Order: sequence, then C-alpha cells, then structure tokens
Amino acid sequence: MKISILFSILILTFVGCTSVEYQWMQNERDTRREVYEDARRKEARERNFLSGDMIGEWEFLDIIVEESDASEDLLKAKAALTASKLKGFRLRFWKGSDTSYYYRIENLISKSYGKYVTRRVYWGDAPQTARLYLYPIYGLHISDLIFNFTKRSKIMEISVKDARLDLILDLGMVLSPDGWLRRGRIRCSFQRIE
Repeated sequence: MKISILFSILILTFVGCTSVEYQWMQNERDTRREVYEDARRKEARERNFLSGDMIGEWEFLDIIVEESDASEDLLKAKAALTASKLKGFRLRFWKGSDTSYYYRIENLISKSYGKYVTRRVYWGDAPQTARLYLYPIYGLHISDLIFNFTKRSKIMEISVKDARLDLILDLGMVLSPDGWLRRGRIRCSFQRIE
C-alpha cells in the first residue's frame, strides 16, 4: 500500500512538472509568434512607406543637378538636354487588386510599365523620403529614361510632399587631386495632375 501511495505521489509530481513545463513552452512559443508577427507588420508598413502617397498621375517638371564639391558643368548640360526631351513625360502609379503597386510611363514613344516598392530611408521628423525600387514588366526602366546620362544605380530615393514628387539620384563621391569630393545629387521633379 505504501509503495502504491508513493508511486502515485511520484506520478502526480511528474505530471504536475510536465504540465508546468508544457505551459512554459506554450507561453514562450506564443511570445515568439507575437514578436514575429509584429516584426512582419512593421516590415510591411516600412516597405510600403509612401507607396500609397504616389498613387495618381504625375507630369515632369524639371531636372536639377544639386550643388556639389566638384565642378559638374558637363553633367548640368546633359541634364538640361534630357529635360528638354522629357517635356510631357508622365508617370502613373496605382494599386492593383492584390497588395502590389504598379507604374506606367505615359506620353512618350517608349512605353513602359511594371511594379514598384518603396522602403523607408529616414525616421522621425526627417522628410518623407524612401528608396524606390522599380521592377519593369515591359519596356525601359524609369531611371534609364531620366538618369541615363549618369550611368548610375537604378535605385532612387523618392520624396512626396503635397502635389510634388521628386526622384533623387545620389552621385556619390569622386577622387580628385584634392581628395574625395561629393558629386552631389540629381533631382527630377514631377507635379500631380490627377
């Protein structure tokens, strides 16, 4: 009898410990799942940062080579020539039936369309700026039309404020006899027309 009571107490203790350990594992699993879901939601918000603000039709305004440490007279001349060719250039951005965002080039001989994604660059009180990633489905890449005279990356920064959209290309640094010089940035501006 004493053995069966002792054995029963041992079994109850084991079952109790197993139950506590199971509950602890379940709580840890739930906490990890919640952290994962929060991170996924945050990443989705940042990935689509400004994507919705871009929806609509935008018409080309101008290309400006912003001031830099290096003389960029040739670059400014090429930018002016490209700007003259882009008169009437329009971009249309819209959201598809799924969660994807799409773009289309309008009013130019070279038609193009595809998907786009934006990812946040600045935090807090900084300007509403993001990196713009374009995935052409058909035709030319937008950066090839706008910034073809720079031979630079296809990843641009984008800024949207009120009825103005700016595509910005950072030209990085160049080594000169005087040391490293900042080459500045090229800003291509559009105004909202729809």
